[in-house]
Amino acid sequence: MGHDPVMRPNQTHELRIRVDQIERLLMFDYEPGSEDALFDICDAQGHILKTGEIKGPVTRVRLTDVHGDDLILMVLDGETSTVRPIQLKKAG
Repeated sequence: MGHDPVMRPNQTHELRIRVDQIERLLMFDYEPGSEDALFDICDAQGHILKTGEIKGPVTRVRLTDVHGDDLILMVLDGETSTVRPIQLKKAG
């Protein structure tokens, strides 16, 4: 059985997220596949709190004016969209 590489789009668009709790800074590693790649940070209800352009390979977003600890990062890159949850506070 062989694999079709076209069926694995996430292999080329890896998204790694880091949060600096002290600075309230979100950093994500993403190499955009198109020139007009954008990100949205949404709350749990889906309201957009911040939006901006992705300047790969690392995009930094200050979250000092964003309230709530359970957020969602959406990356919109041409025909590709990636959604990842963000927990600003870790349990424990």
